[in-house]
Amino acid sequence: MRLIINARLQWVLNLLIVSLSLMASAAIVLLVFWFERTLFYNHLHSDLLDQVRAHASLQQPLVLPMTDTTYYKVPSGQQALLPPRFRDYPEGGHEVLLGDGAYNLFVHYQDGWEHVLVQDQSEFERYELLVFSGMTVGVLGVWALGFWLSRRLSRQILQPVSQLAKEVSRLRQQSGARLHGVYPDDEVGLLARAFEEYADRVQELLTREQQFSANASHELRTPMMVIRGALDMLRETGSGSVPEQRQLARMESALDDMQRQVSLFLQLSRSPEDAVRHDNLIPLNRLAASTREQWAALAERRGLTLTLAGEAEPSRPVPAILAGAVLNNLLRNALDHTFKGGVELRLGPDWMEVRDTGEGIAPEMLARIHERGVSGGDGFGLGMSIVKRVCDHQGWILSLASNSPAGTQVRVTF
Repeated sequence: MRLIINARLQWVLNLLIVSLSLMASAAIVLLVFWFERTLFYNHLHSDLLDQVRAHASLQQPLVLPMTDTTYYKVPSGQQALLPPRFRDYPEGGHEVLLGDGAYNLFVHYQDGWEHVLVQDQSEFERYELLVFSGMTVGVLGVWALGFWLSRRLSRQILQPVSQLAKEVSRLRQQSGARLHGVYPDDEVGLLARAFEEYADRVQELLTREQQFSANASHELRTPMMVIRGALDMLRETGSGSVPEQRQLARMESALDDMQRQVSLFLQLSRSPEDAVRHDNLIPLNRLAASTREQWAALAERRGLTLTLAGEAEPSRPVPAILAGAVLNNLLRNALDHTFKGGVELRLGPDWMEVRDTGEGIAPEMLARIHERGVSGGDGFGLGMSIVKRVCDHQGWILSLASNSPAGTQVRVTF
């Protein structure tokens, strides 16, 4: 699961607080244990040696109660003289925890006698338990306070970053929008200013490109109309010979291509929403049928088949100019690179696919086929790059794959 920066910062601060508090708690516990074993046992050992020296001449068992300690002197083989709880301990210091109390004892063997000094530590154990309980409550309090502070600090620290992210998202959705937030004079402010300058430059370049495309498209229409009128006049006043009619047909076909190019560039100069509003919507099956009719003669002259499958299925409406440009370019590329067999145009509810049995596309060219200047045919003059641009402009999905056993299949999903 992806975490936003705010959540990651909170996690880091929380882990730091938990780690430091646990380390501090462990250090306190170790210090208490060290203090208990070192100080108490050294004290008991010293007191026990004093008692051994003081009663060295005594040759009978002894039980000597004192304020909070009791001294036992018994023969080494007579453990029954000791209370059951203090029997059978090796030489050295020991801690005895029982239900009715806690004791520290030190055992010393000398000259056939066992010397035991027992100190009641019940009160110290109660204090120790209170310390550990208070430390647990304190750690939990530190965690709660740390979690609250980490949440507050992370929000306060990252507030300019979060605000910038929201505004950048709004800029991406609204063309020409600007940043309205006030940012501090630090790295975030520098990033905000740099991004705003970059967005202004992109918007300026986009506006300039749209204006150029629109102006060029409008300006080219007048000379094309003059050429169209001159062609009609030549057809009426010409000799009508076959070579002359062939040349006039070539000129008219080139003029038709140029007019389609101008209409396409004019549509691409608009935003996707404006392009759809200024374009005529046509059912995909109708567009495919009319486009197939345009290319059927060329396919027949080259000895190829051009079939249409799925025409009877219900089809979604598509922009006539944009979708027509894509389909014309795909069919022309397929026919130009197919020398035997044929081309099949398949339709679905929201997709169209062109399959051919031609020479196919080399694997190393598949990654570059969408680049400008890399073309599988004349197309609209820009190869597959114009198809990719139209698809990106409209949010359509373009995919290419090898056709079995030979050729290429190109699918456009609307």
